[in-house]
Order: sequence, then C-alpha cells, then structure tokens
Amino acid sequence: MEIQTKFLNILPENEKLYFAQLKGVVESVDELSSMQITQTPYHYNFRIAPSLPKYTNNIIHALTQFHNTLGLRLSFSKSIKTSGSINFKINLSD
Repeated sequence: MEIQTKFLNILPENEKLYFAQLKGVVESVDELSSMQITQTPYHYNFRIAPSLPKYTNNIIHALTQFHNTLGLRLSFSKSIKTSGSINFKINLSD
C-alpha cells in the first residue's frame, strides 16, 4: 500500500500508532490500494483509492468497524461512487 502525506508535522506517538493501524485495516481488504493523508488545523482528510471498485464497500465496512471500536466519528464524502475513491475526515477538536 502506498501512503502519501501532506502537511504532516511531527506526530505524537498515539497518532503514529493510529496511522499504522489504519494502514493495516485497509491493507487487510485491499493491499494494492493507495492512501493520501492531509492534515489541516482542524481535521485530518483521508483519501483511499481502491485498486478495484469491488473493494470499496468492504473497505468502508472495515473502516466503520475500526473507528467504532476506537470511538471515533467519521465524516464520509457523498461522492464515493462517482469519484471512485473513499474520502473521509476526522475532526481534531473532538
């Protein structure tokens, strides 16, 4: 899995661990996918591009289960089917 990052500064250890676990969750469904992580002052933006469209629903299901386990709320983009990629954000203020 290829991961690209934008505007990430020095990360606390718990955020490094979260990104490693997130990578594992996505790779467990589609190891050839790619992910882009962008940090803004208020949230993290994630963009996951599955290698094949058939993996999209399975990745969304795995992401939802993972974040529910951690107690984190995801905000998914509404254009997943038209864009072919999964976009979501996690607010830093929560």
